[in-house]
Amino acid sequence: QGPDGSWNAAKFSDQCDGKKCVGAGHADNSTGVTGLAVLAFLGTGYTHLSAHGYLPEPRDPRKRIWMRDVVKKALRWLVANQDADGCVGPKVAKAMYNHAIAAAALVEAYGMTEAPYLRGPAQKAIDYLVAARNPGAAWRYTAGSGESDVSVTSWCVMALKSAKESGLDVSAATLHETNGWIKSVTNTNNGNVGYMASSEAGVHVAVPGKNQQYANHEALGAVGMLTRILVDTDRSDPVLALTASCLVQDLPVWNKTRFTNDYYYWYYATLALFQYDGPDSGGTGKLWKPWNDAIRQALQKNMHLKADGCAEGSWDADDRWGFEGGRVYAVAINALTMEVYQRYPNVFGLRASKQRR
Repeated sequence: QGPDGSWNAAKFSDQCDGKKCVGAGHADNSTGVTGLAVLAFLGTGYTHLSAHGYLPEPRDPRKRIWMRDVVKKALRWLVANQDADGCVGPKVAKAMYNHAIAAAALVEAYGMTEAPYLRGPAQKAIDYLVAARNPGAAWRYTAGSGESDVSVTSWCVMALKSAKESGLDVSAATLHETNGWIKSVTNTNNGNVGYMASSEAGVHVAVPGKNQQYANHEALGAVGMLTRILVDTDRSDPVLALTASCLVQDLPVWNKTRFTNDYYYWYYATLALFQYDGPDSGGTGKLWKPWNDAIRQALQKNMHLKADGCAEGSWDADDRWGFEGGRVYAVAINALTMEVYQRYPNVFGLRASKQRR
């Protein structure tokens, strides 16, 4: 974390002591990376109000880094970088990625603490998100661009869902229309989802010269599955079973030489399968258990340890999308994946418990 409270995707290594950590991302993505980092702290229970939780200061072990101070500085930076329209961060080429993730961080921090100073910025961030959506469709890189893609939309849906659960004003129509658009780009024969159109379902999404060597995974199918679950809360939806089957046939495997690492895919598939077949889902667990075993092995066995110096506690950024967010992205999104057990209650379990009462 930088002195200003943010995490710089490209220059995080300025904070390293001694040998510099490698794996820089694009500086333009620093707002989103900061939002992801905040979400990771929140996901394990640390807010700006936490009374406990600290680490020794690496440069002086006699001093403590309190988790509440880390989160507080980051939230202040996000609020300070929100413009009059409600957009968090600069309006760069892929601003909606940054804004959606930052909005989710503000919303979840407010939802966990109900801190009055966060309610206004969180609501403004959600209002901007709603206004930026293409009418009757979803989102792409910039506000109201006229085009929509599933990847940007996934982060927007997560922010809106969190806002709804946090008691902020969110139009139910926005979530349902967005879910309808995602359904329109879904192949209902196999559960695959297209990037911008149904004809692209299952097609390898890559950036030439950056990540075309990486194996293709049904990450967008996982996104579509999760969105259907969160919005429809209908476990009997046959498309869920199709996508779930597809995901468990492509379990997480850490293999850099075969280019199988894809933290984004692992994150969304973990969330979707946990909701669909995890504890309290009403499922059998037959799909969740092999995925859970595989993701734990992939992440827990490949985290850098104390012998690796400044890189301790991190993962290398050389996965399918690491070139975008860098090492901080890798750490934050993998931490969020491992926090799936406590971060979101199971929507099917919640509904069932309400019906029992």
